[in-house]
Amino acid sequence: MASVTPIPQQALEWLIGADSAAVLLVGASDSYAALLARAGHSVTVADRDATVLGRIASRHSWIHVVAATAESLPFDPCCFSTVLAIQNFHTFAPGLALGEWARVLRPHGRIGVAYLTRDDSVPWVKKLKTLVQARLPEAMASDDGVRSTARLTESAYFPFVESTSFRMWVPSTRVQLQDNARHAPGADQLPPAELAAMLGEIAQLYDEYARVPEPLLLPYQIRCWRAEVDQSELTASLIPEDDGLSISL
Repeated sequence: MASVTPIPQQALEWLIGADSAAVLLVGASDSYAALLARAGHSVTVADRDATVLGRIASRHSWIHVVAATAESLPFDPCCFSTVLAIQNFHTFAPGLALGEWARVLRPHGRIGVAYLTRDDSVPWVKKLKTLVQARLPEAMASDDGVRSTARLTESAYFPFVESTSFRMWVPSTRVQLQDNARHAPGADQLPPAELAAMLGEIAQLYDEYARVPEPLLLPYQIRCWRAEVDQSELTASLIPEDDGLSISL
């Protein structure tokens, strides 16, 4: 429910490495693309939304943008050292996308997948979720995208998948928590009195747990997966079968 730092530096280095890399970011994100560029990587962003890509290009002229889908990339083989998908792996068709990613990776290149998940086990966060969902059942829902990463282990192109996670604590003020609830799914359909009541309960919860003037810290985890490409399967699939008719002369 809060605006969060895209991804901590240690997670970025675990996914990509500390050295400068040629990174393909699959899915347009201004904040992620800029973060990668600031870390010294050569960044190409691929997304089907040309409008979003145009905004990224206008703000960051050094970032390359290409209108394309994750399942059909208009790049020559062996262009990138890392293909990165953040918060969106579940939106792709893995059987097609992973084959394309393997094709555009350099030998020994890797893919990286990351999801930001909120830790609802912290008592005040659990209470916040309960009071918000009492009126907005679809708000603060758990992200099902993490479950999609099971498909990584099924891919012959990426046979050895590693995973880890990194903890984040995101400062959240009373106003930020209320604003996030005000813009949660379904909030615009609440009667004004119900919305005001919910915002008041959030304020009370905040005052109960916050140590003024310090803000509350909203706990998150960056869950990360990486795997080095195995292009032997890809190479075999490109060799046509000799099933034609042989004629001796």
